[in-house]
Amino acid sequence: MKLRLILVLALLASFFISCKNEKSVDDLEVVKPVEIETAFKVTLNVTVKKDDNLSLFYTTDGSIDFTKIPPIWKEVKGNDLPQKVEFLLPEGVLPTQLRLDFGINDQQEDIVLSNVIFSYIGKEKNIGCPDLVSYFRADENKCSFDHVTGLIKAKVIDGKRQYPSLYPHEKALGEELDKIVK
Repeated sequence: MKLRLILVLALLASFFISCKNEKSVDDLEVVKPVEIETAFKVTLNVTVKKDDNLSLFYTTDGSIDFTKIPPIWKEVKGNDLPQKVEFLLPEGVLPTQLRLDFGINDQQEDIVLSNVIFSYIGKEKNIGCPDLVSYFRADENKCSFDHVTGLIKAKVIDGKRQYPSLYPHEKALGEELDKIVK
């Protein structure tokens, strides 16, 4: 009887000792690499109260001739709260100057631009009010821009709402964009 008990205990002990807590290959957690955005991105934090289309114009030659390259358009749903609008430049395109256009809806109300974020391969520059005026200026023929509050007011000429734009202060914006892409 003792011999049987000893054999059973030995058998159980060898069973527990030889069993490892191994996971099958299917149960192993897959570690995914962190994807880094390799395209230049411009993100606006903006309040646009009515549905509209915003656009980002850019150059790659240092000029402010924004007629050479078609703009990137983004449809925006109207909202009383701020929202993020992201513009992704084509892969491999590095901007030297930027122009921000704030809609083509003739019924659009005043727009508020809280900040602009430039990001590229892990580098980021967040420019908010009141510092936006160091990098962007209003197209005075079409709008006014209060850099303290971020309020963009379209001008009305001959009863027609003009389409507001912010143009770059070329030297300051060019240097900042250069820092991001280098």
